[in-house]
Amino acid sequence: MRPLAFLASAAIAVGLSACGGPADSKENAKAPVVEAIAMSVTKVAKADVAVPIIASGSLTPTRQTDIGPSVDGIIDQVVVNVGSRVKKGDILFKTRDVDIRLMVQQLEKQVALGRAQQSNAQSELARQNKLKGGGWVSASRMDTTKTNAEIARAQTGIWEAQLAQAQQQLKDTIVRAPYDGVISRKDVYEGRFMATRMGGMGMPGGSSGVVQIMAIDPLAAIAVAPASYFTQIKVGMDAKIFIDGLDTPIAAKVAVVNFGVDYKSRSVEVRLEVPNKDYKILPGLYCRVELMPEARPALVVDRKAVLGPESARYAFTVENGRAKKIALSTRDLDGERVEILSNVPEGTELLVGPNLSQLAHGVAVKVEKPDASAAKPATEAKL
Repeated sequence: MRPLAFLASAAIAVGLSACGGPADSKENAKAPVVEAIAMSVTKVAKADVAVPIIASGSLTPTRQTDIGPSVDGIIDQVVVNVGSRVKKGDILFKTRDVDIRLMVQQLEKQVALGRAQQSNAQSELARQNKLKGGGWVSASRMDTTKTNAEIARAQTGIWEAQLAQAQQQLKDTIVRAPYDGVISRKDVYEGRFMATRMGGMGMPGGSSGVVQIMAIDPLAAIAVAPASYFTQIKVGMDAKIFIDGLDTPIAAKVAVVNFGVDYKSRSVEVRLEVPNKDYKILPGLYCRVELMPEARPALVVDRKAVLGPESARYAFTVENGRAKKIALSTRDLDGERVEILSNVPEGTELLVGPNLSQLAHGVAVKVEKPDASAAKPATEAKL
């Protein structure tokens, strides 16, 4: 019996060792411990913001005109060339004036003749009036004398009007600059006949311009901005114009706001004046405009607290020690801040920190307060 009892005891001992004791069972039943993610917080705060409105466009002349002849004739001389700077009143080109000069001379003689005839008729009328008192002139004779004087005066007036017209045509053979500017195009050279009607050669579709002049001091910056900002864009608002090729922006003010919104691009057009006294800035250059609206109150937060694409942005808050995901409606302000448009009230604490990308809704978090002693004064910032 003793050998059998020993074997039974050994079997029980082996079974217990294989199954483990009570202490081992408790340790195996424990769940793995997940440490809370260390985070910091930033608050949604109210601030006055003036965010530049970005517009883009081009520089254009304030005036641009194709200058053609004022009278029909052959272009006798073109004084200017492309790139010439002109002042108002400077000669641009001349039309041949020989025929018009001869016409002026002829009409001057006719006017002289008419004035002599008018003087003679007036003298005859005065003499008849003296004789009329003595009964020496009949009524019919008197009427004829008055009529002759009126005819002479009317004829002289016609010739004087024709002479004035011819003299104006002679003056118009010399075409002058209507304003200060530069010559941007020269389409006609000496010897070409130019007409003032139905195109330059008297044929439909012909060119009627000899030269083109542009006023480029000042230039006009015509730019378009998103129509969503139309309530903030006003005449007189400050702006900065960044022009290709210039190192520094040009300060300007909005001169014109076009009330028509482009329904295709959903944009509004603005125009600004760009001084250009030395003519160093050329029309046609691209420009970027920063429009500065008046400061307005807004809710802002550190950009680092905002996640997700522009159409689906979100952030995390803390609720009972765990991360809570909230949707955000925001607008970009600058490189460091975004504006909160809805869903989040002032004073809300949003999570930030290097571990922000590891967060998910419901994950345990531990908010760490910043160490004030480790903060460096602003003057010690590294350059």
